[in-house]
Amino acid sequence: MQLTGAPATELVVAPVTITPTKPLTPTHVKGLLWTDVLVKASARVGGVRLVWNNRMATVTTQATAFWHHLELTEPHTDWSRESETAIGERYVRFHGEPRTADPEAVGVRLARADRDGWIHPAGARMLQLWRDQLDLLGVGGLGLTTDRPLATTAGTMLDTLAARGLLIDHRRYGGPVHLDGPRWGLPLRRLVGADGHPNYLLPILRELIPMIGPRRLFLLVHDDGITADYLLLERVLAEFGARTARLSLSRVPVGGRARSSRYGGWRGSTLGDLAATSGSADRAAYRLGMRLYFVGTLHRRSAQPFRMGLLRRCVGRAARMLDGSAAGDAGPDRWAADPPARFRAPHGYVDPYRLTASLLGRPRVPPAPEIRAIYT
Repeated sequence: MQLTGAPATELVVAPVTITPTKPLTPTHVKGLLWTDVLVKASARVGGVRLVWNNRMATVTTQATAFWHHLELTEPHTDWSRESETAIGERYVRFHGEPRTADPEAVGVRLARADRDGWIHPAGARMLQLWRDQLDLLGVGGLGLTTDRPLATTAGTMLDTLAARGLLIDHRRYGGPVHLDGPRWGLPLRRLVGADGHPNYLLPILRELIPMIGPRRLFLLVHDDGITADYLLLERVLAEFGARTARLSLSRVPVGGRARSSRYGGWRGSTLGDLAATSGSADRAAYRLGMRLYFVGTLHRRSAQPFRMGLLRRCVGRAARMLDGSAAGDAGPDRWAADPPARFRAPHGYVDPYRLTASLLGRPRVPPAPEIRAIYT
């Protein structure tokens, strides 16, 4: 972690990418809501820039190999009518059945995704579903559907990394390119396969390294299942002079297991499922309640499994808090002692858990307008 030099004047928040190939699971929702609260609250105490570019997720073999598979197996499917569950189950089957993708065909689609922002209709459908769900949740501003060319090309980035001696490059022998993690006591990490296809870290580096500046602090937000990758990413950024910090969040077990969404097990607990759950709460209570649960109850390192009953109680509690606020049960000065700045972490951002726990710790005190705007 690099924290030397002049204090940062801009916090650059870079959450882990999500490929639009499956539904948003409780682990995804936790990460998105932590990021949303962090960005909104930290913007009240300093400069914040959120980095999201859909091509960081789509210019990857993980996405394009799946989409090429759909082109081959379902060329006539009307994807605009498919549900998130139906598309996600195809994604699970794709990873569960051994197969070898045509590297040339996948490479053509990677090039289109990189150059033109190409996305398969199934991916476009998933983005549309995400957009509706996230707008209802109040996190549309995170920009998960934002698309623009990456800040530099793959070739330029590989040359830049090679000039710093950060690569073990076997391309001249027809082999892969690895990041040299062992120099820091970390494992080798493949960056480009022998087929020329990038690992998901390469688009992230292409976007972040050109942003490095003397007055910026990069906050890397990720789930703890990929901590090794993000330790390596942090070290690489530091080699280029970046000041960095990481926020690692535990995954949310569903059905007793915390695992990648590619293995399934998320049916009935996706963001689409949660948004469609019947109840009497209005939109503001849903938004606040979801944050009380995923940020305030499922803290940073929580091992608690997803519990629909507890989520419902959090939404009910949120409704009562907001009803009290509307009724004027507490004067506006009751929250004056707890502005977001009070909950700043050592690296300058507002700690989402501490801020949210302060709401949970005052069940009879409705949030002031400044706080309510962060959560609803």
